[in-house]
Amino acid sequence: MNAQLHQIKSVFESLGYEWVEPYVTTEGAINRQEVGNHRGLYYIYPEVNFYFGKAATNTVINRHQTHRPKLDVDLATLYSTPIEKAEPKWQFPEGWKEGVCKFIIEGVDNIPSHWIRIGKRKVAPGVLNFTVKHKVDVDKLTVLVWNLDHLSAKQISEIEEAVIPSIWPYCNNETYRKRLKERKKCQQYF
Repeated sequence: MNAQLHQIKSVFESLGYEWVEPYVTTEGAINRQEVGNHRGLYYIYPEVNFYFGKAATNTVINRHQTHRPKLDVDLATLYSTPIEKAEPKWQFPEGWKEGVCKFIIEGVDNIPSHWIRIGKRKVAPGVLNFTVKHKVDVDKLTVLVWNLDHLSAKQISEIEEAVIPSIWPYCNNETYRKRLKERKKCQQYF
């Protein structure tokens, strides 16, 4: 984790932003709204380089409303009201699914989709009841948080965009796309 923190600090410096020391909290504290009522950056489960995100136009608390159901594999909450509609309430990106299978739950290689496309502009409920066994206590997952209320949304986004390719957090979309590219390359050789 120290190597990643050093990289993140280097990004701040290379972009000309003063380093802000992150505070250490937990996923549970954020979800109970004890901390995170500000904009900034956050690093979920840095011990395994899990996910790096931003709350540029919203608070860290609000951003984690979408993260907690993914960590809990609560597909019903991700879909919301189980009716046909334009889209599910929240997405569950493939990179997140892979990371949750690898680091958060046990005995599961693939998490099914919580929605099914029907027609061009409608979805229906997919698998909403999917029971898993967690190998970590999601409530106690470490989260590093940078309070960046003094920066603009554009500046926060700029830092996040530079941090991701410097530490390659497992669940971020950019890292997932990189893994897919590497897998395709490996398949070409066999």
